[in-house]
Amino acid sequence: MANHAKNPLERIYDYIVVGAGSAGCVLANRLSEDGEVNVLVLEAGPADRNLFIHMPAGVYKVWNDPGLNWNYMSAPEPRMDARAIPVPRGKVLGGSSSINSMVYLRGHPSDYDRWASEFGLPAWDYAHCLPYFKKAERNERGENPWHGGSGPLGVSKGSSPSILYDVFLTAGDEAGVGTSDDLNGYKPQGLGRYDSTKWNGKRCSAAVAYLHPAARRQNLQIVTNAFVEKVAIANGRAVSLSVRHAGKTYSVAAKREIILSGGAINSPQLLMLSGIGPAEDLRRLHIPTKVDLPGVGRNLQDHIDLVMQWSCRKAVTLKHLANPLVKAVVGARWLANRSGPVSSNIWEAGGLVHTEAGLPAPNIQYHFAAVAMRYVDNAIKLEQGFQMHVSQLRQDARGKVELASSDASTAPRIVFNFLETEKDKRELVDGVLMARHIVNQPAFREFLGGELVPGPVANTRQEILQFVQSVSETEFHPSCTCRMGTDDFAVVDSDLKVRGVDGLRVVDASVMPNVISSNLNATVIMIAEKVADAIRGRPALAPERPRFFFDEACVG
Repeated sequence: MANHAKNPLERIYDYIVVGAGSAGCVLANRLSEDGEVNVLVLEAGPADRNLFIHMPAGVYKVWNDPGLNWNYMSAPEPRMDARAIPVPRGKVLGGSSSINSMVYLRGHPSDYDRWASEFGLPAWDYAHCLPYFKKAERNERGENPWHGGSGPLGVSKGSSPSILYDVFLTAGDEAGVGTSDDLNGYKPQGLGRYDSTKWNGKRCSAAVAYLHPAARRQNLQIVTNAFVEKVAIANGRAVSLSVRHAGKTYSVAAKREIILSGGAINSPQLLMLSGIGPAEDLRRLHIPTKVDLPGVGRNLQDHIDLVMQWSCRKAVTLKHLANPLVKAVVGARWLANRSGPVSSNIWEAGGLVHTEAGLPAPNIQYHFAAVAMRYVDNAIKLEQGFQMHVSQLRQDARGKVELASSDASTAPRIVFNFLETEKDKRELVDGVLMARHIVNQPAFREFLGGELVPGPVANTRQEILQFVQSVSETEFHPSCTCRMGTDDFAVVDSDLKVRGVDGLRVVDASVMPNVISSNLNATVIMIAEKVADAIRGRPALAPERPRFFFDEACVG
């Protein structure tokens, strides 16, 4: 097989990256910086040419588009009225970073310190991760101890002029949960304006930030609509991939490494299809076991999430955007100069709060929008109101991803086990009560109408719990199904190498030991930046640990 073959699937590569999502795009760029190696990126979905992908307010046109999304569903959840829960995952260049709501949030520093202390991963404490957050980031604030100013990933602070975002923040102080000027900086808790992966009014997905600039390199090949069915293992080493493309099946070989970056659903699925996973489960489907790794697909974590809505007594919401004429005007404005309401990702404010004393870090997250939205016949209808997403950050529930079939084209079985413990139930109910507490502060007095969802049907804790069980879904943050660590249930080591197999790594949200207390995109990009140095044999960036507000209590 000669490397001058015209078909990119008939060549041999140094590195093959499976999945052009947040991690895969970073790896494609950083590995191909070395002009001495050849890199292939395989993406099951199409190129990111859809205009609505790049239009921040266009997120609801693309996020569940079956042409851009795997649109998985969970198995019926036993504690959530036996409902199957939607599990959208990006299937396009950029992966979920091309169809998400663009919130850039890293979580609490203690999340990473727990990875180090509880899972034997000293190289993954916050001090070792921060330099890679900064390396990735081009924050409009410029460089400071918490932020990078010259990285590929454009990050902008929410700037919508809607007064309701300011009212929300004022209410945070009045409610006693506090506010923060920078939830990724000195004070990573309270209510604040969210940063977003947006630059000059356009979405800055991982594809825009990393893949597009690298695409012109001669040593990087990107193949879309390429479905990977299996990793071939020979003599304990990952040597090639079975790839279906344009009606044909190819065997594509890698001399150095195969890197799975398909995300928390697809990466464990592909490992198991390749004979790497719980031996008993593989035998049941007559898949020969190459490596018995009982942790593959286990430890699934996500943020359980629900929506609350209130009517607004003043015409200060974004409801006017429902008017077809207004839509045309603001759309034309965005096309002309990337400004106006269409340049907003809508979820411009939110925060991380404690619902009980004594917790080491916030346990509930809010996303706030200056409009109320509901689906009518699969179309979004805007209401004269505002809404909040309420998400539990650290649930006890642990789920799993398992094969439903040995056929790679069959979606895996996904089980979250949400609301499995009394603690999980209590925290979601507390999150609803805290949201009401915030909205009933004086700052909202002249704006607040009635509560629309859940409204008067949920007053007691038991009624609120019933509401939680009947409507909650996920916040689209699946993770931890190929977790790193040193124990028998770890799937990858500290360098994200798959245990028991040479030449194979997993680099995506599945490697997190525990889910972080925020949206995942920023962290996945950081993980890929960090591991890219390890793959290339470069020394890790020196750890950095600026002060945070919670350090002040230690000053004596």
